[in-house]
Amino acid sequence: MKGKYLEDLREILEEYEANKAEIDDIINDYAQLYDDAKANGKSDEEIYQILGKPDEVVDDLMDSLKFKRHKDKGNKIVALMPFISVITYMILGFVYNLWNPGWIVFLSIPMVAIIANTRFKNAIVALSPFLSVIAFLILGFEFQLWHPGWMVFLFIPMSAIILNTRLKDMFVAISPFVATIIFIVLGFYYDLWNPGWLVFLMIPMIGVLYKPNKLHVFLYELSFIVAIGFYLYMGYVYELWAYGGLGFLLPFGIGILLGDVKFELDAIEGPQKNKVIVMLLTIFFCIAAFLTLGFVLDGWIYAWQVFLLIPVVAILAFDKFRFTAIAPFVAVVLFFSIGYFFDMFHISWLAFMIIPIAAILENA
Repeated sequence: MKGKYLEDLREILEEYEANKAEIDDIINDYAQLYDDAKANGKSDEEIYQILGKPDEVVDDLMDSLKFKRHKDKGNKIVALMPFISVITYMILGFVYNLWNPGWIVFLSIPMVAIIANTRFKNAIVALSPFLSVIAFLILGFEFQLWHPGWMVFLFIPMSAIILNTRLKDMFVAISPFVATIIFIVLGFYYDLWNPGWLVFLMIPMIGVLYKPNKLHVFLYELSFIVAIGFYLYMGYVYELWAYGGLGFLLPFGIGILLGDVKFELDAIEGPQKNKVIVMLLTIFFCIAAFLTLGFVLDGWIYAWQVFLLIPVVAILAFDKFRFTAIAPFVAVVLFFSIGYFFDMFHISWLAFMIIPIAAILENA
């Protein structure tokens, strides 16, 4: 643990381009502090709390002279960017008649500020919204791919997950976004909304791979494969998609048999019990609504949105109401509904602005 702590600290210090002598002094000081704390019987976790996480340590050291010089140098560039952007914009406009999308150069102002004052991993995450906007506008204006070009915005959460999640957890974390991309491509390009929605089963199928009991993993994966096969067989051979959906009771049944799915409402008392009941009813309602919209109205293309009700109800039931928490789900529904029903994907992406606006209003 000590080696990992000092290694992380050195890596962050080097990212800020401190000179080697200064880095060595800091590492030696914190190595001594670590040893002293260990000698006093402190655990590694306690030492982390006492010394602070490596990135927190570096933040405290940012006030030192040599860090400050580096920061000041970056800030000079940041200060010049508005003027550079205006000059570049004028050249693009008057010389090349590129007023639009030449205005994109103004995005370089916050982007340069992020690059100059943020560590690499955090900078990539912070830059992802700007890069996504640029990519989206290029796809839209140059190739008329407003849809499905909007999917570049999925790069924002995916970059944050990839750069800040352990490798073993990364695949589970990004699977919803990967499934969404595949689902949209299958739907819009091949009109396979059904059975294209089956790609979302990759989420639980990847999740169960992390169970320690390999036999349980095998049984779960086999049950999903059998259920999918039965669904496709009943659908394509007999056109009985609804009956084919009954096959998905198999993984659910396996969960009950293995003890992963339990109904113990008697052990829950008071308001908490009512909240759990509400959640269960919400889940069953969403499943019923999804199947009804899909099979009765052939609305697979938009029926998936009902499942967004589950996390929204969970937030409202178990947490203090904050619009910021449900804003992403509201934004997704507005974005897709306006885009699909009114063919306005080229502007419906603005619905995602609800998220930062809500955060600013509630936290200002």
